[in-house]
Amino acid sequence: MNIAVTFKHIDSSDAIRQYAESKFQKLEKYLSNIMDVHITLSIERVDHKESGVAQIKLTAKNLTVNAEEKSADIYSAIDLLLEKVESQIKKHKEKMRRKEHVEEGAGLFSETDDDSALDIAIKDDYERQPLTVKEALHKLEKRNKDFIIFKDKESSRVSFIYRGDDGEISMVTPEF
Repeated sequence: MNIAVTFKHIDSSDAIRQYAESKFQKLEKYLSNIMDVHITLSIERVDHKESGVAQIKLTAKNLTVNAEEKSADIYSAIDLLLEKVESQIKKHKEKMRRKEHVEEGAGLFSETDDDSALDIAIKDDYERQPLTVKEALHKLEKRNKDFIIFKDKESSRVSFIYRGDDGEISMVTPEF
């Protein structure tokens, strides 16, 4: 990680430079692929009051962070800036974790994914015409299948009749 410290409207000081470099060196524990960190330290005068201003531009592989903090003195501005950058990096990492988690979950149902632990075949196998329960049972027996999905004529609800491993026939009508 390359850390550059620039002073603007303030005398450069090795103590301040080392303080800033040591603080921002700690960011590597949160993000390992940081390429450049450019810190600009300055003093602003507003209404005859001086305040320290710390700005940063951090560049990593898939992330760029720009932030600024002001405080009564330059050291506290550096500390506040570090907290802000740490927070942004943590949010970014959490966002990436959630994105990876969603992508991994989506891969389970991909029809072309051969590495998937689940092998799911998607079929268009249901009765398009409404049936009575008796008609559905008759079609289940006639087709010699383990299940049938149909729309019940009497209740107008989607139902599912299936034959269990023990040969017993059951019906499920979900309530939405």
